[in-house]
Amino acid sequence: MMTWSNGKSAMSFSQRCRSLSVAARAVREQAVTRGYDLDGWRLSRLMREASTDAQVNVAERQFSAWLRANPLQGAVQGNGPPR
Repeated sequence: MMTWSNGKSAMSFSQRCRSLSVAARAVREQAVTRGYDLDGWRLSRLMREASTDAQVNVAERQFSAWLRANPLQGAVQGNGPPR
């Protein structure tokens, strides 16, 4: 299972971007099922559009905070969808 405890991990920048993109889909799905949760929708967009190291760091931090407040149904696995 992927951890989001810190912005810097052993993953390369491109791996971090791909992981954020995959997780963004899960966040967006949950935002839609909750009745169009705008905060979740905005977070998923931020995660998908992160293209610099600073943006990726911000997106990872905000995703961690969002996860603590809104646990995903299932787990986000590596580069796969939630199960």
